[in-house]
Amino acid sequence: MASTRSPGTATSRASSTRGIRRAKLDSSSKRRNGWCTSGRWPPAYWALSVDEPYRFQTGDRYTLVLPERPEPYTLDDLRALGPDSLTQNADGSYLLTEDVAVMQGATLSLGPIDLRLESSPTGFTSIVAFGGRLEIAGTPDATASLTSWDSAAGSPDTDTRDGRAYVRVIGGTADVAHAALSSLGFWSGSTGGFAITGSDDLDDPALAGAMQTDRQGVAPPGGAPVVDAASAIDVPEGTDDAAPPAAAGLATATIADSTMTDNAFGIFVSGAQDVTITRTSVTGSLVDGITFHRAVSASLVQDTQSLDNAVDGVTIGRSTSGITLQNVMAARNGRNGVSMDGQSLADGPSASGTTVESFGGNILDGGHVAENGRYGVEIMGGSGIQVTQTRFVGNPDGVVLDRGAARVRVTGDEFVDQTAKSVAVREQVTDAIVAGNTITGSDTAVNVRNADADITGNVVRGVSNHAVLLVGDVTGTTVADNDLGGDGSTAVRSEDSRGAVFGDNVTDRWHPAATIESVLRFVFQPLTVIWIGLGILLLVTAATRKDRHFGAFRHPYEEHVPLTSLSRGIVSPDSLRRGSP
Repeated sequence: MASTRSPGTATSRASSTRGIRRAKLDSSSKRRNGWCTSGRWPPAYWALSVDEPYRFQTGDRYTLVLPERPEPYTLDDLRALGPDSLTQNADGSYLLTEDVAVMQGATLSLGPIDLRLESSPTGFTSIVAFGGRLEIAGTPDATASLTSWDSAAGSPDTDTRDGRAYVRVIGGTADVAHAALSSLGFWSGSTGGFAITGSDDLDDPALAGAMQTDRQGVAPPGGAPVVDAASAIDVPEGTDDAAPPAAAGLATATIADSTMTDNAFGIFVSGAQDVTITRTSVTGSLVDGITFHRAVSASLVQDTQSLDNAVDGVTIGRSTSGITLQNVMAARNGRNGVSMDGQSLADGPSASGTTVESFGGNILDGGHVAENGRYGVEIMGGSGIQVTQTRFVGNPDGVVLDRGAARVRVTGDEFVDQTAKSVAVREQVTDAIVAGNTITGSDTAVNVRNADADITGNVVRGVSNHAVLLVGDVTGTTVADNDLGGDGSTAVRSEDSRGAVFGDNVTDRWHPAATIESVLRFVFQPLTVIWIGLGILLLVTAATRKDRHFGAFRHPYEEHVPLTSLSRGIVSPDSLRRGSP
């Protein structure tokens, strides 16, 4: 949550909270410090025990805190608690100019509303649920809309260099339906637009910062009271930050029938479980469309599109498992349609004792992956990952398995016109199965390099180089029962490999393409050489003939003419017949 800005990168907006005490802060310190990007509060505010909504001042702005209560807080509550910070515009939209914190045990419920979060070079607004519940619920006929808003420009904030409004749930729950969230977020995934994260992120040193209490300024009239925590609680100088109360651990979320447009990260999830995203469109993100970053499990993305994002359509990061992508379209993204990284968090002993186990169990089923910038699907490490019943169209490479992935299944998929390889299995991948796929077009259908894969039951048509290309140590690889058709040099090329086992493969539809080698081999057949020699001899003879009429038209019987045409004679034949003397 951030409210005040300063020039430079996002990390310059936050500074350490160590040593907060009752002494009045100097003005330069107050100017430097603003709300932290991770939503961390100074220890004084965590120590407060306030039963009613209150606010405190951060720089020259306010944060409204909604503590636990049985009834949800609504738009009407926000208007009553912050009459000067939530105002309605002439077009019916609302402008929010102060941060809102939803504490554990509290619920903020927003129905169909056009809510604009003030976001300009002088400051930006955010809504953060600290263990609380955030509901954004429109209807099929009336969407709930949240966007950043630069009032001076009269449009959404498009400049992320000085921060931008965002929405985040920390260790709580988000319920979003029939909503449109746009032009939100900056810098990191946690502040990237719409983020669902576990409470452990509060202690992330990469995100930690703070705000200092500014006891100057004038409180807005009416609404929730302003609490001066720094004067109420004495924190000894030199004391480390007080630990915030446990928010609830893992976050959860349900997102349905919604759109995420032009955010920094479309949807960012970390430290969460039971996250469900259905019938949602994520487009135009400045980084990834949908990101499952760390420690996410038992989650589902279904009937959802992730299109035209700058990096990946969907990213499943390390320490994340049990993610199912069903009927997901990932198209026209700048890098990969889908990236799955199942590698371990550490390669060996580490100072923090980070686990060395790999992750996996993720599934892509029934998807459509098309026209992405690098790979359709990239799988790096991990185990038990499945890519099934998915259609790949027009990617440079369709599916790429790498970095020691194990027991990956690529089965029942359709590959159409990948530029280079439809399936690539490489570098220490073990026990992969590439089976029952239909592959049309591409340079090479299946490429295995220094890896182990069973290539069985695939139907290949129209490739231009090889149906199967094996390179390096491919011990354990089996190539059998495939129907291989195309126009390349060879159906199966294995001369540069060792260790593969070959079964029966159908190659009746394979038509070797003409190459220099094949043309020379055809030309230098004995009978062909004889005929070529005769043809050359005839041409040479014709070209060297010295007849002056050579090349001119001549009558074919010009030398066979009647004698009478050669001379007029002495007497005529008629006079002889008449017996003339």
